[in-house]
Amino acid sequence: MGALRLEPMTHEQFRSYREETVRSYAADLAGTGLTPEDALIQAEQSTATLLPDGLATPGHHLWTGWDGDLEAGVLWMRVRTEADGPHAFIFDFFIHEAVRRKGYGRELMRAAEARCRELGVVSIGLHVFAHNPGAHALYEQMGFRTTSYNMAKSLVP
Repeated sequence: MGALRLEPMTHEQFRSYREETVRSYAADLAGTGLTPEDALIQAEQSTATLLPDGLATPGHHLWTGWDGDLEAGVLWMRVRTEADGPHAFIFDFFIHEAVRRKGYGRELMRAAEARCRELGVVSIGLHVFAHNPGAHALYEQMGFRTTSYNMAKSLVP
C-alpha cells in the first residue's frame, strides 16, 4: 500500500455514495436509540440539507481515496471560513469493507490533512458516534482530541 491519492468524486460515484451514506448514517442513528424508520428519515433529511446541490454544493468536497487502481474509501468534508481562517469538518470518512484493517483509514486521514493544508485550513473537526470505539481510537492516534460530548436520555419506554 502506498500513499492514497484523493480524486474528486464523479457524478456516477456520487449517486451510489449518496444512497450508501444515507443507509450508513441511518444505521448509526439507529444505534443511538432512534427507530430504524425515524433514523432513515433523519439521515435522508440531513443529507439533503447538507448537500442540496450534490457535488456542486459550495464549500463541500467529496473525494474518493485511491491506492493505484484500488478504490479504498471516500471522504466528505466541508470547508468554511471563520474569523481565524478556514476550518474543515469531516461529515463522512469511509473505508470499504474489503480493505479495512490494512492501514487505509490512517492513509485517507493523512491525505485529508494534506489537502486541508493545501486549502489553508487551520483545524479539522469531526463527529464520532459513541458506539464506534475503533474510529475513536484511530482519530485519537491521528492527533484529534475530544472537545465535547453529546448525551441523550430516552423518555420513551
